[in-house]
Amino acid sequence: MCLTMRGMASRLLVENAYFRLSAEDAIGVVRLVRTATPFPSGESLRIAALEVERAASGLPPGSGLLIDARDAPARNDAEFEEQFVRARRPILALFRRVAVLVRSAVGKLQVTRYGREDGVAAQLVFDDEVAALEFLAKR
Repeated sequence: MCLTMRGMASRLLVENAYFRLSAEDAIGVVRLVRTATPFPSGESLRIAALEVERAASGLPPGSGLLIDARDAPARNDAEFEEQFVRARRPILALFRRVAVLVRSAVGKLQVTRYGREDGVAAQLVFDDEVAALEFLAKR
């Protein structure tokens, strides 16, 4: 099965300076796009992630989550990492499967590390959108 998001109707659920969350109901996938805007503080991360979590909590169970982190600014300082753990885990817990799109080998390594820390299988990291969508389509 070859899946693509182009031409599909999507429902916008959240849009702020840091995230865009939309539902692709026809294929049961929710897309969370991380913008290139850096978080100026841990509080801005917390507030933006809470907005995403609230919107996602109302979605039907069984949806897959496609996180597009290709434009996300690189960051791995200890303070940010700690806040990011608290922000991401409640969101990820709402979905049956999670696939993360990254642009670089360094991004793959970082997201693979997050997956290990969160107890999620390593195959959730992709640099190819079609492959990520095929992974999410598996039931």
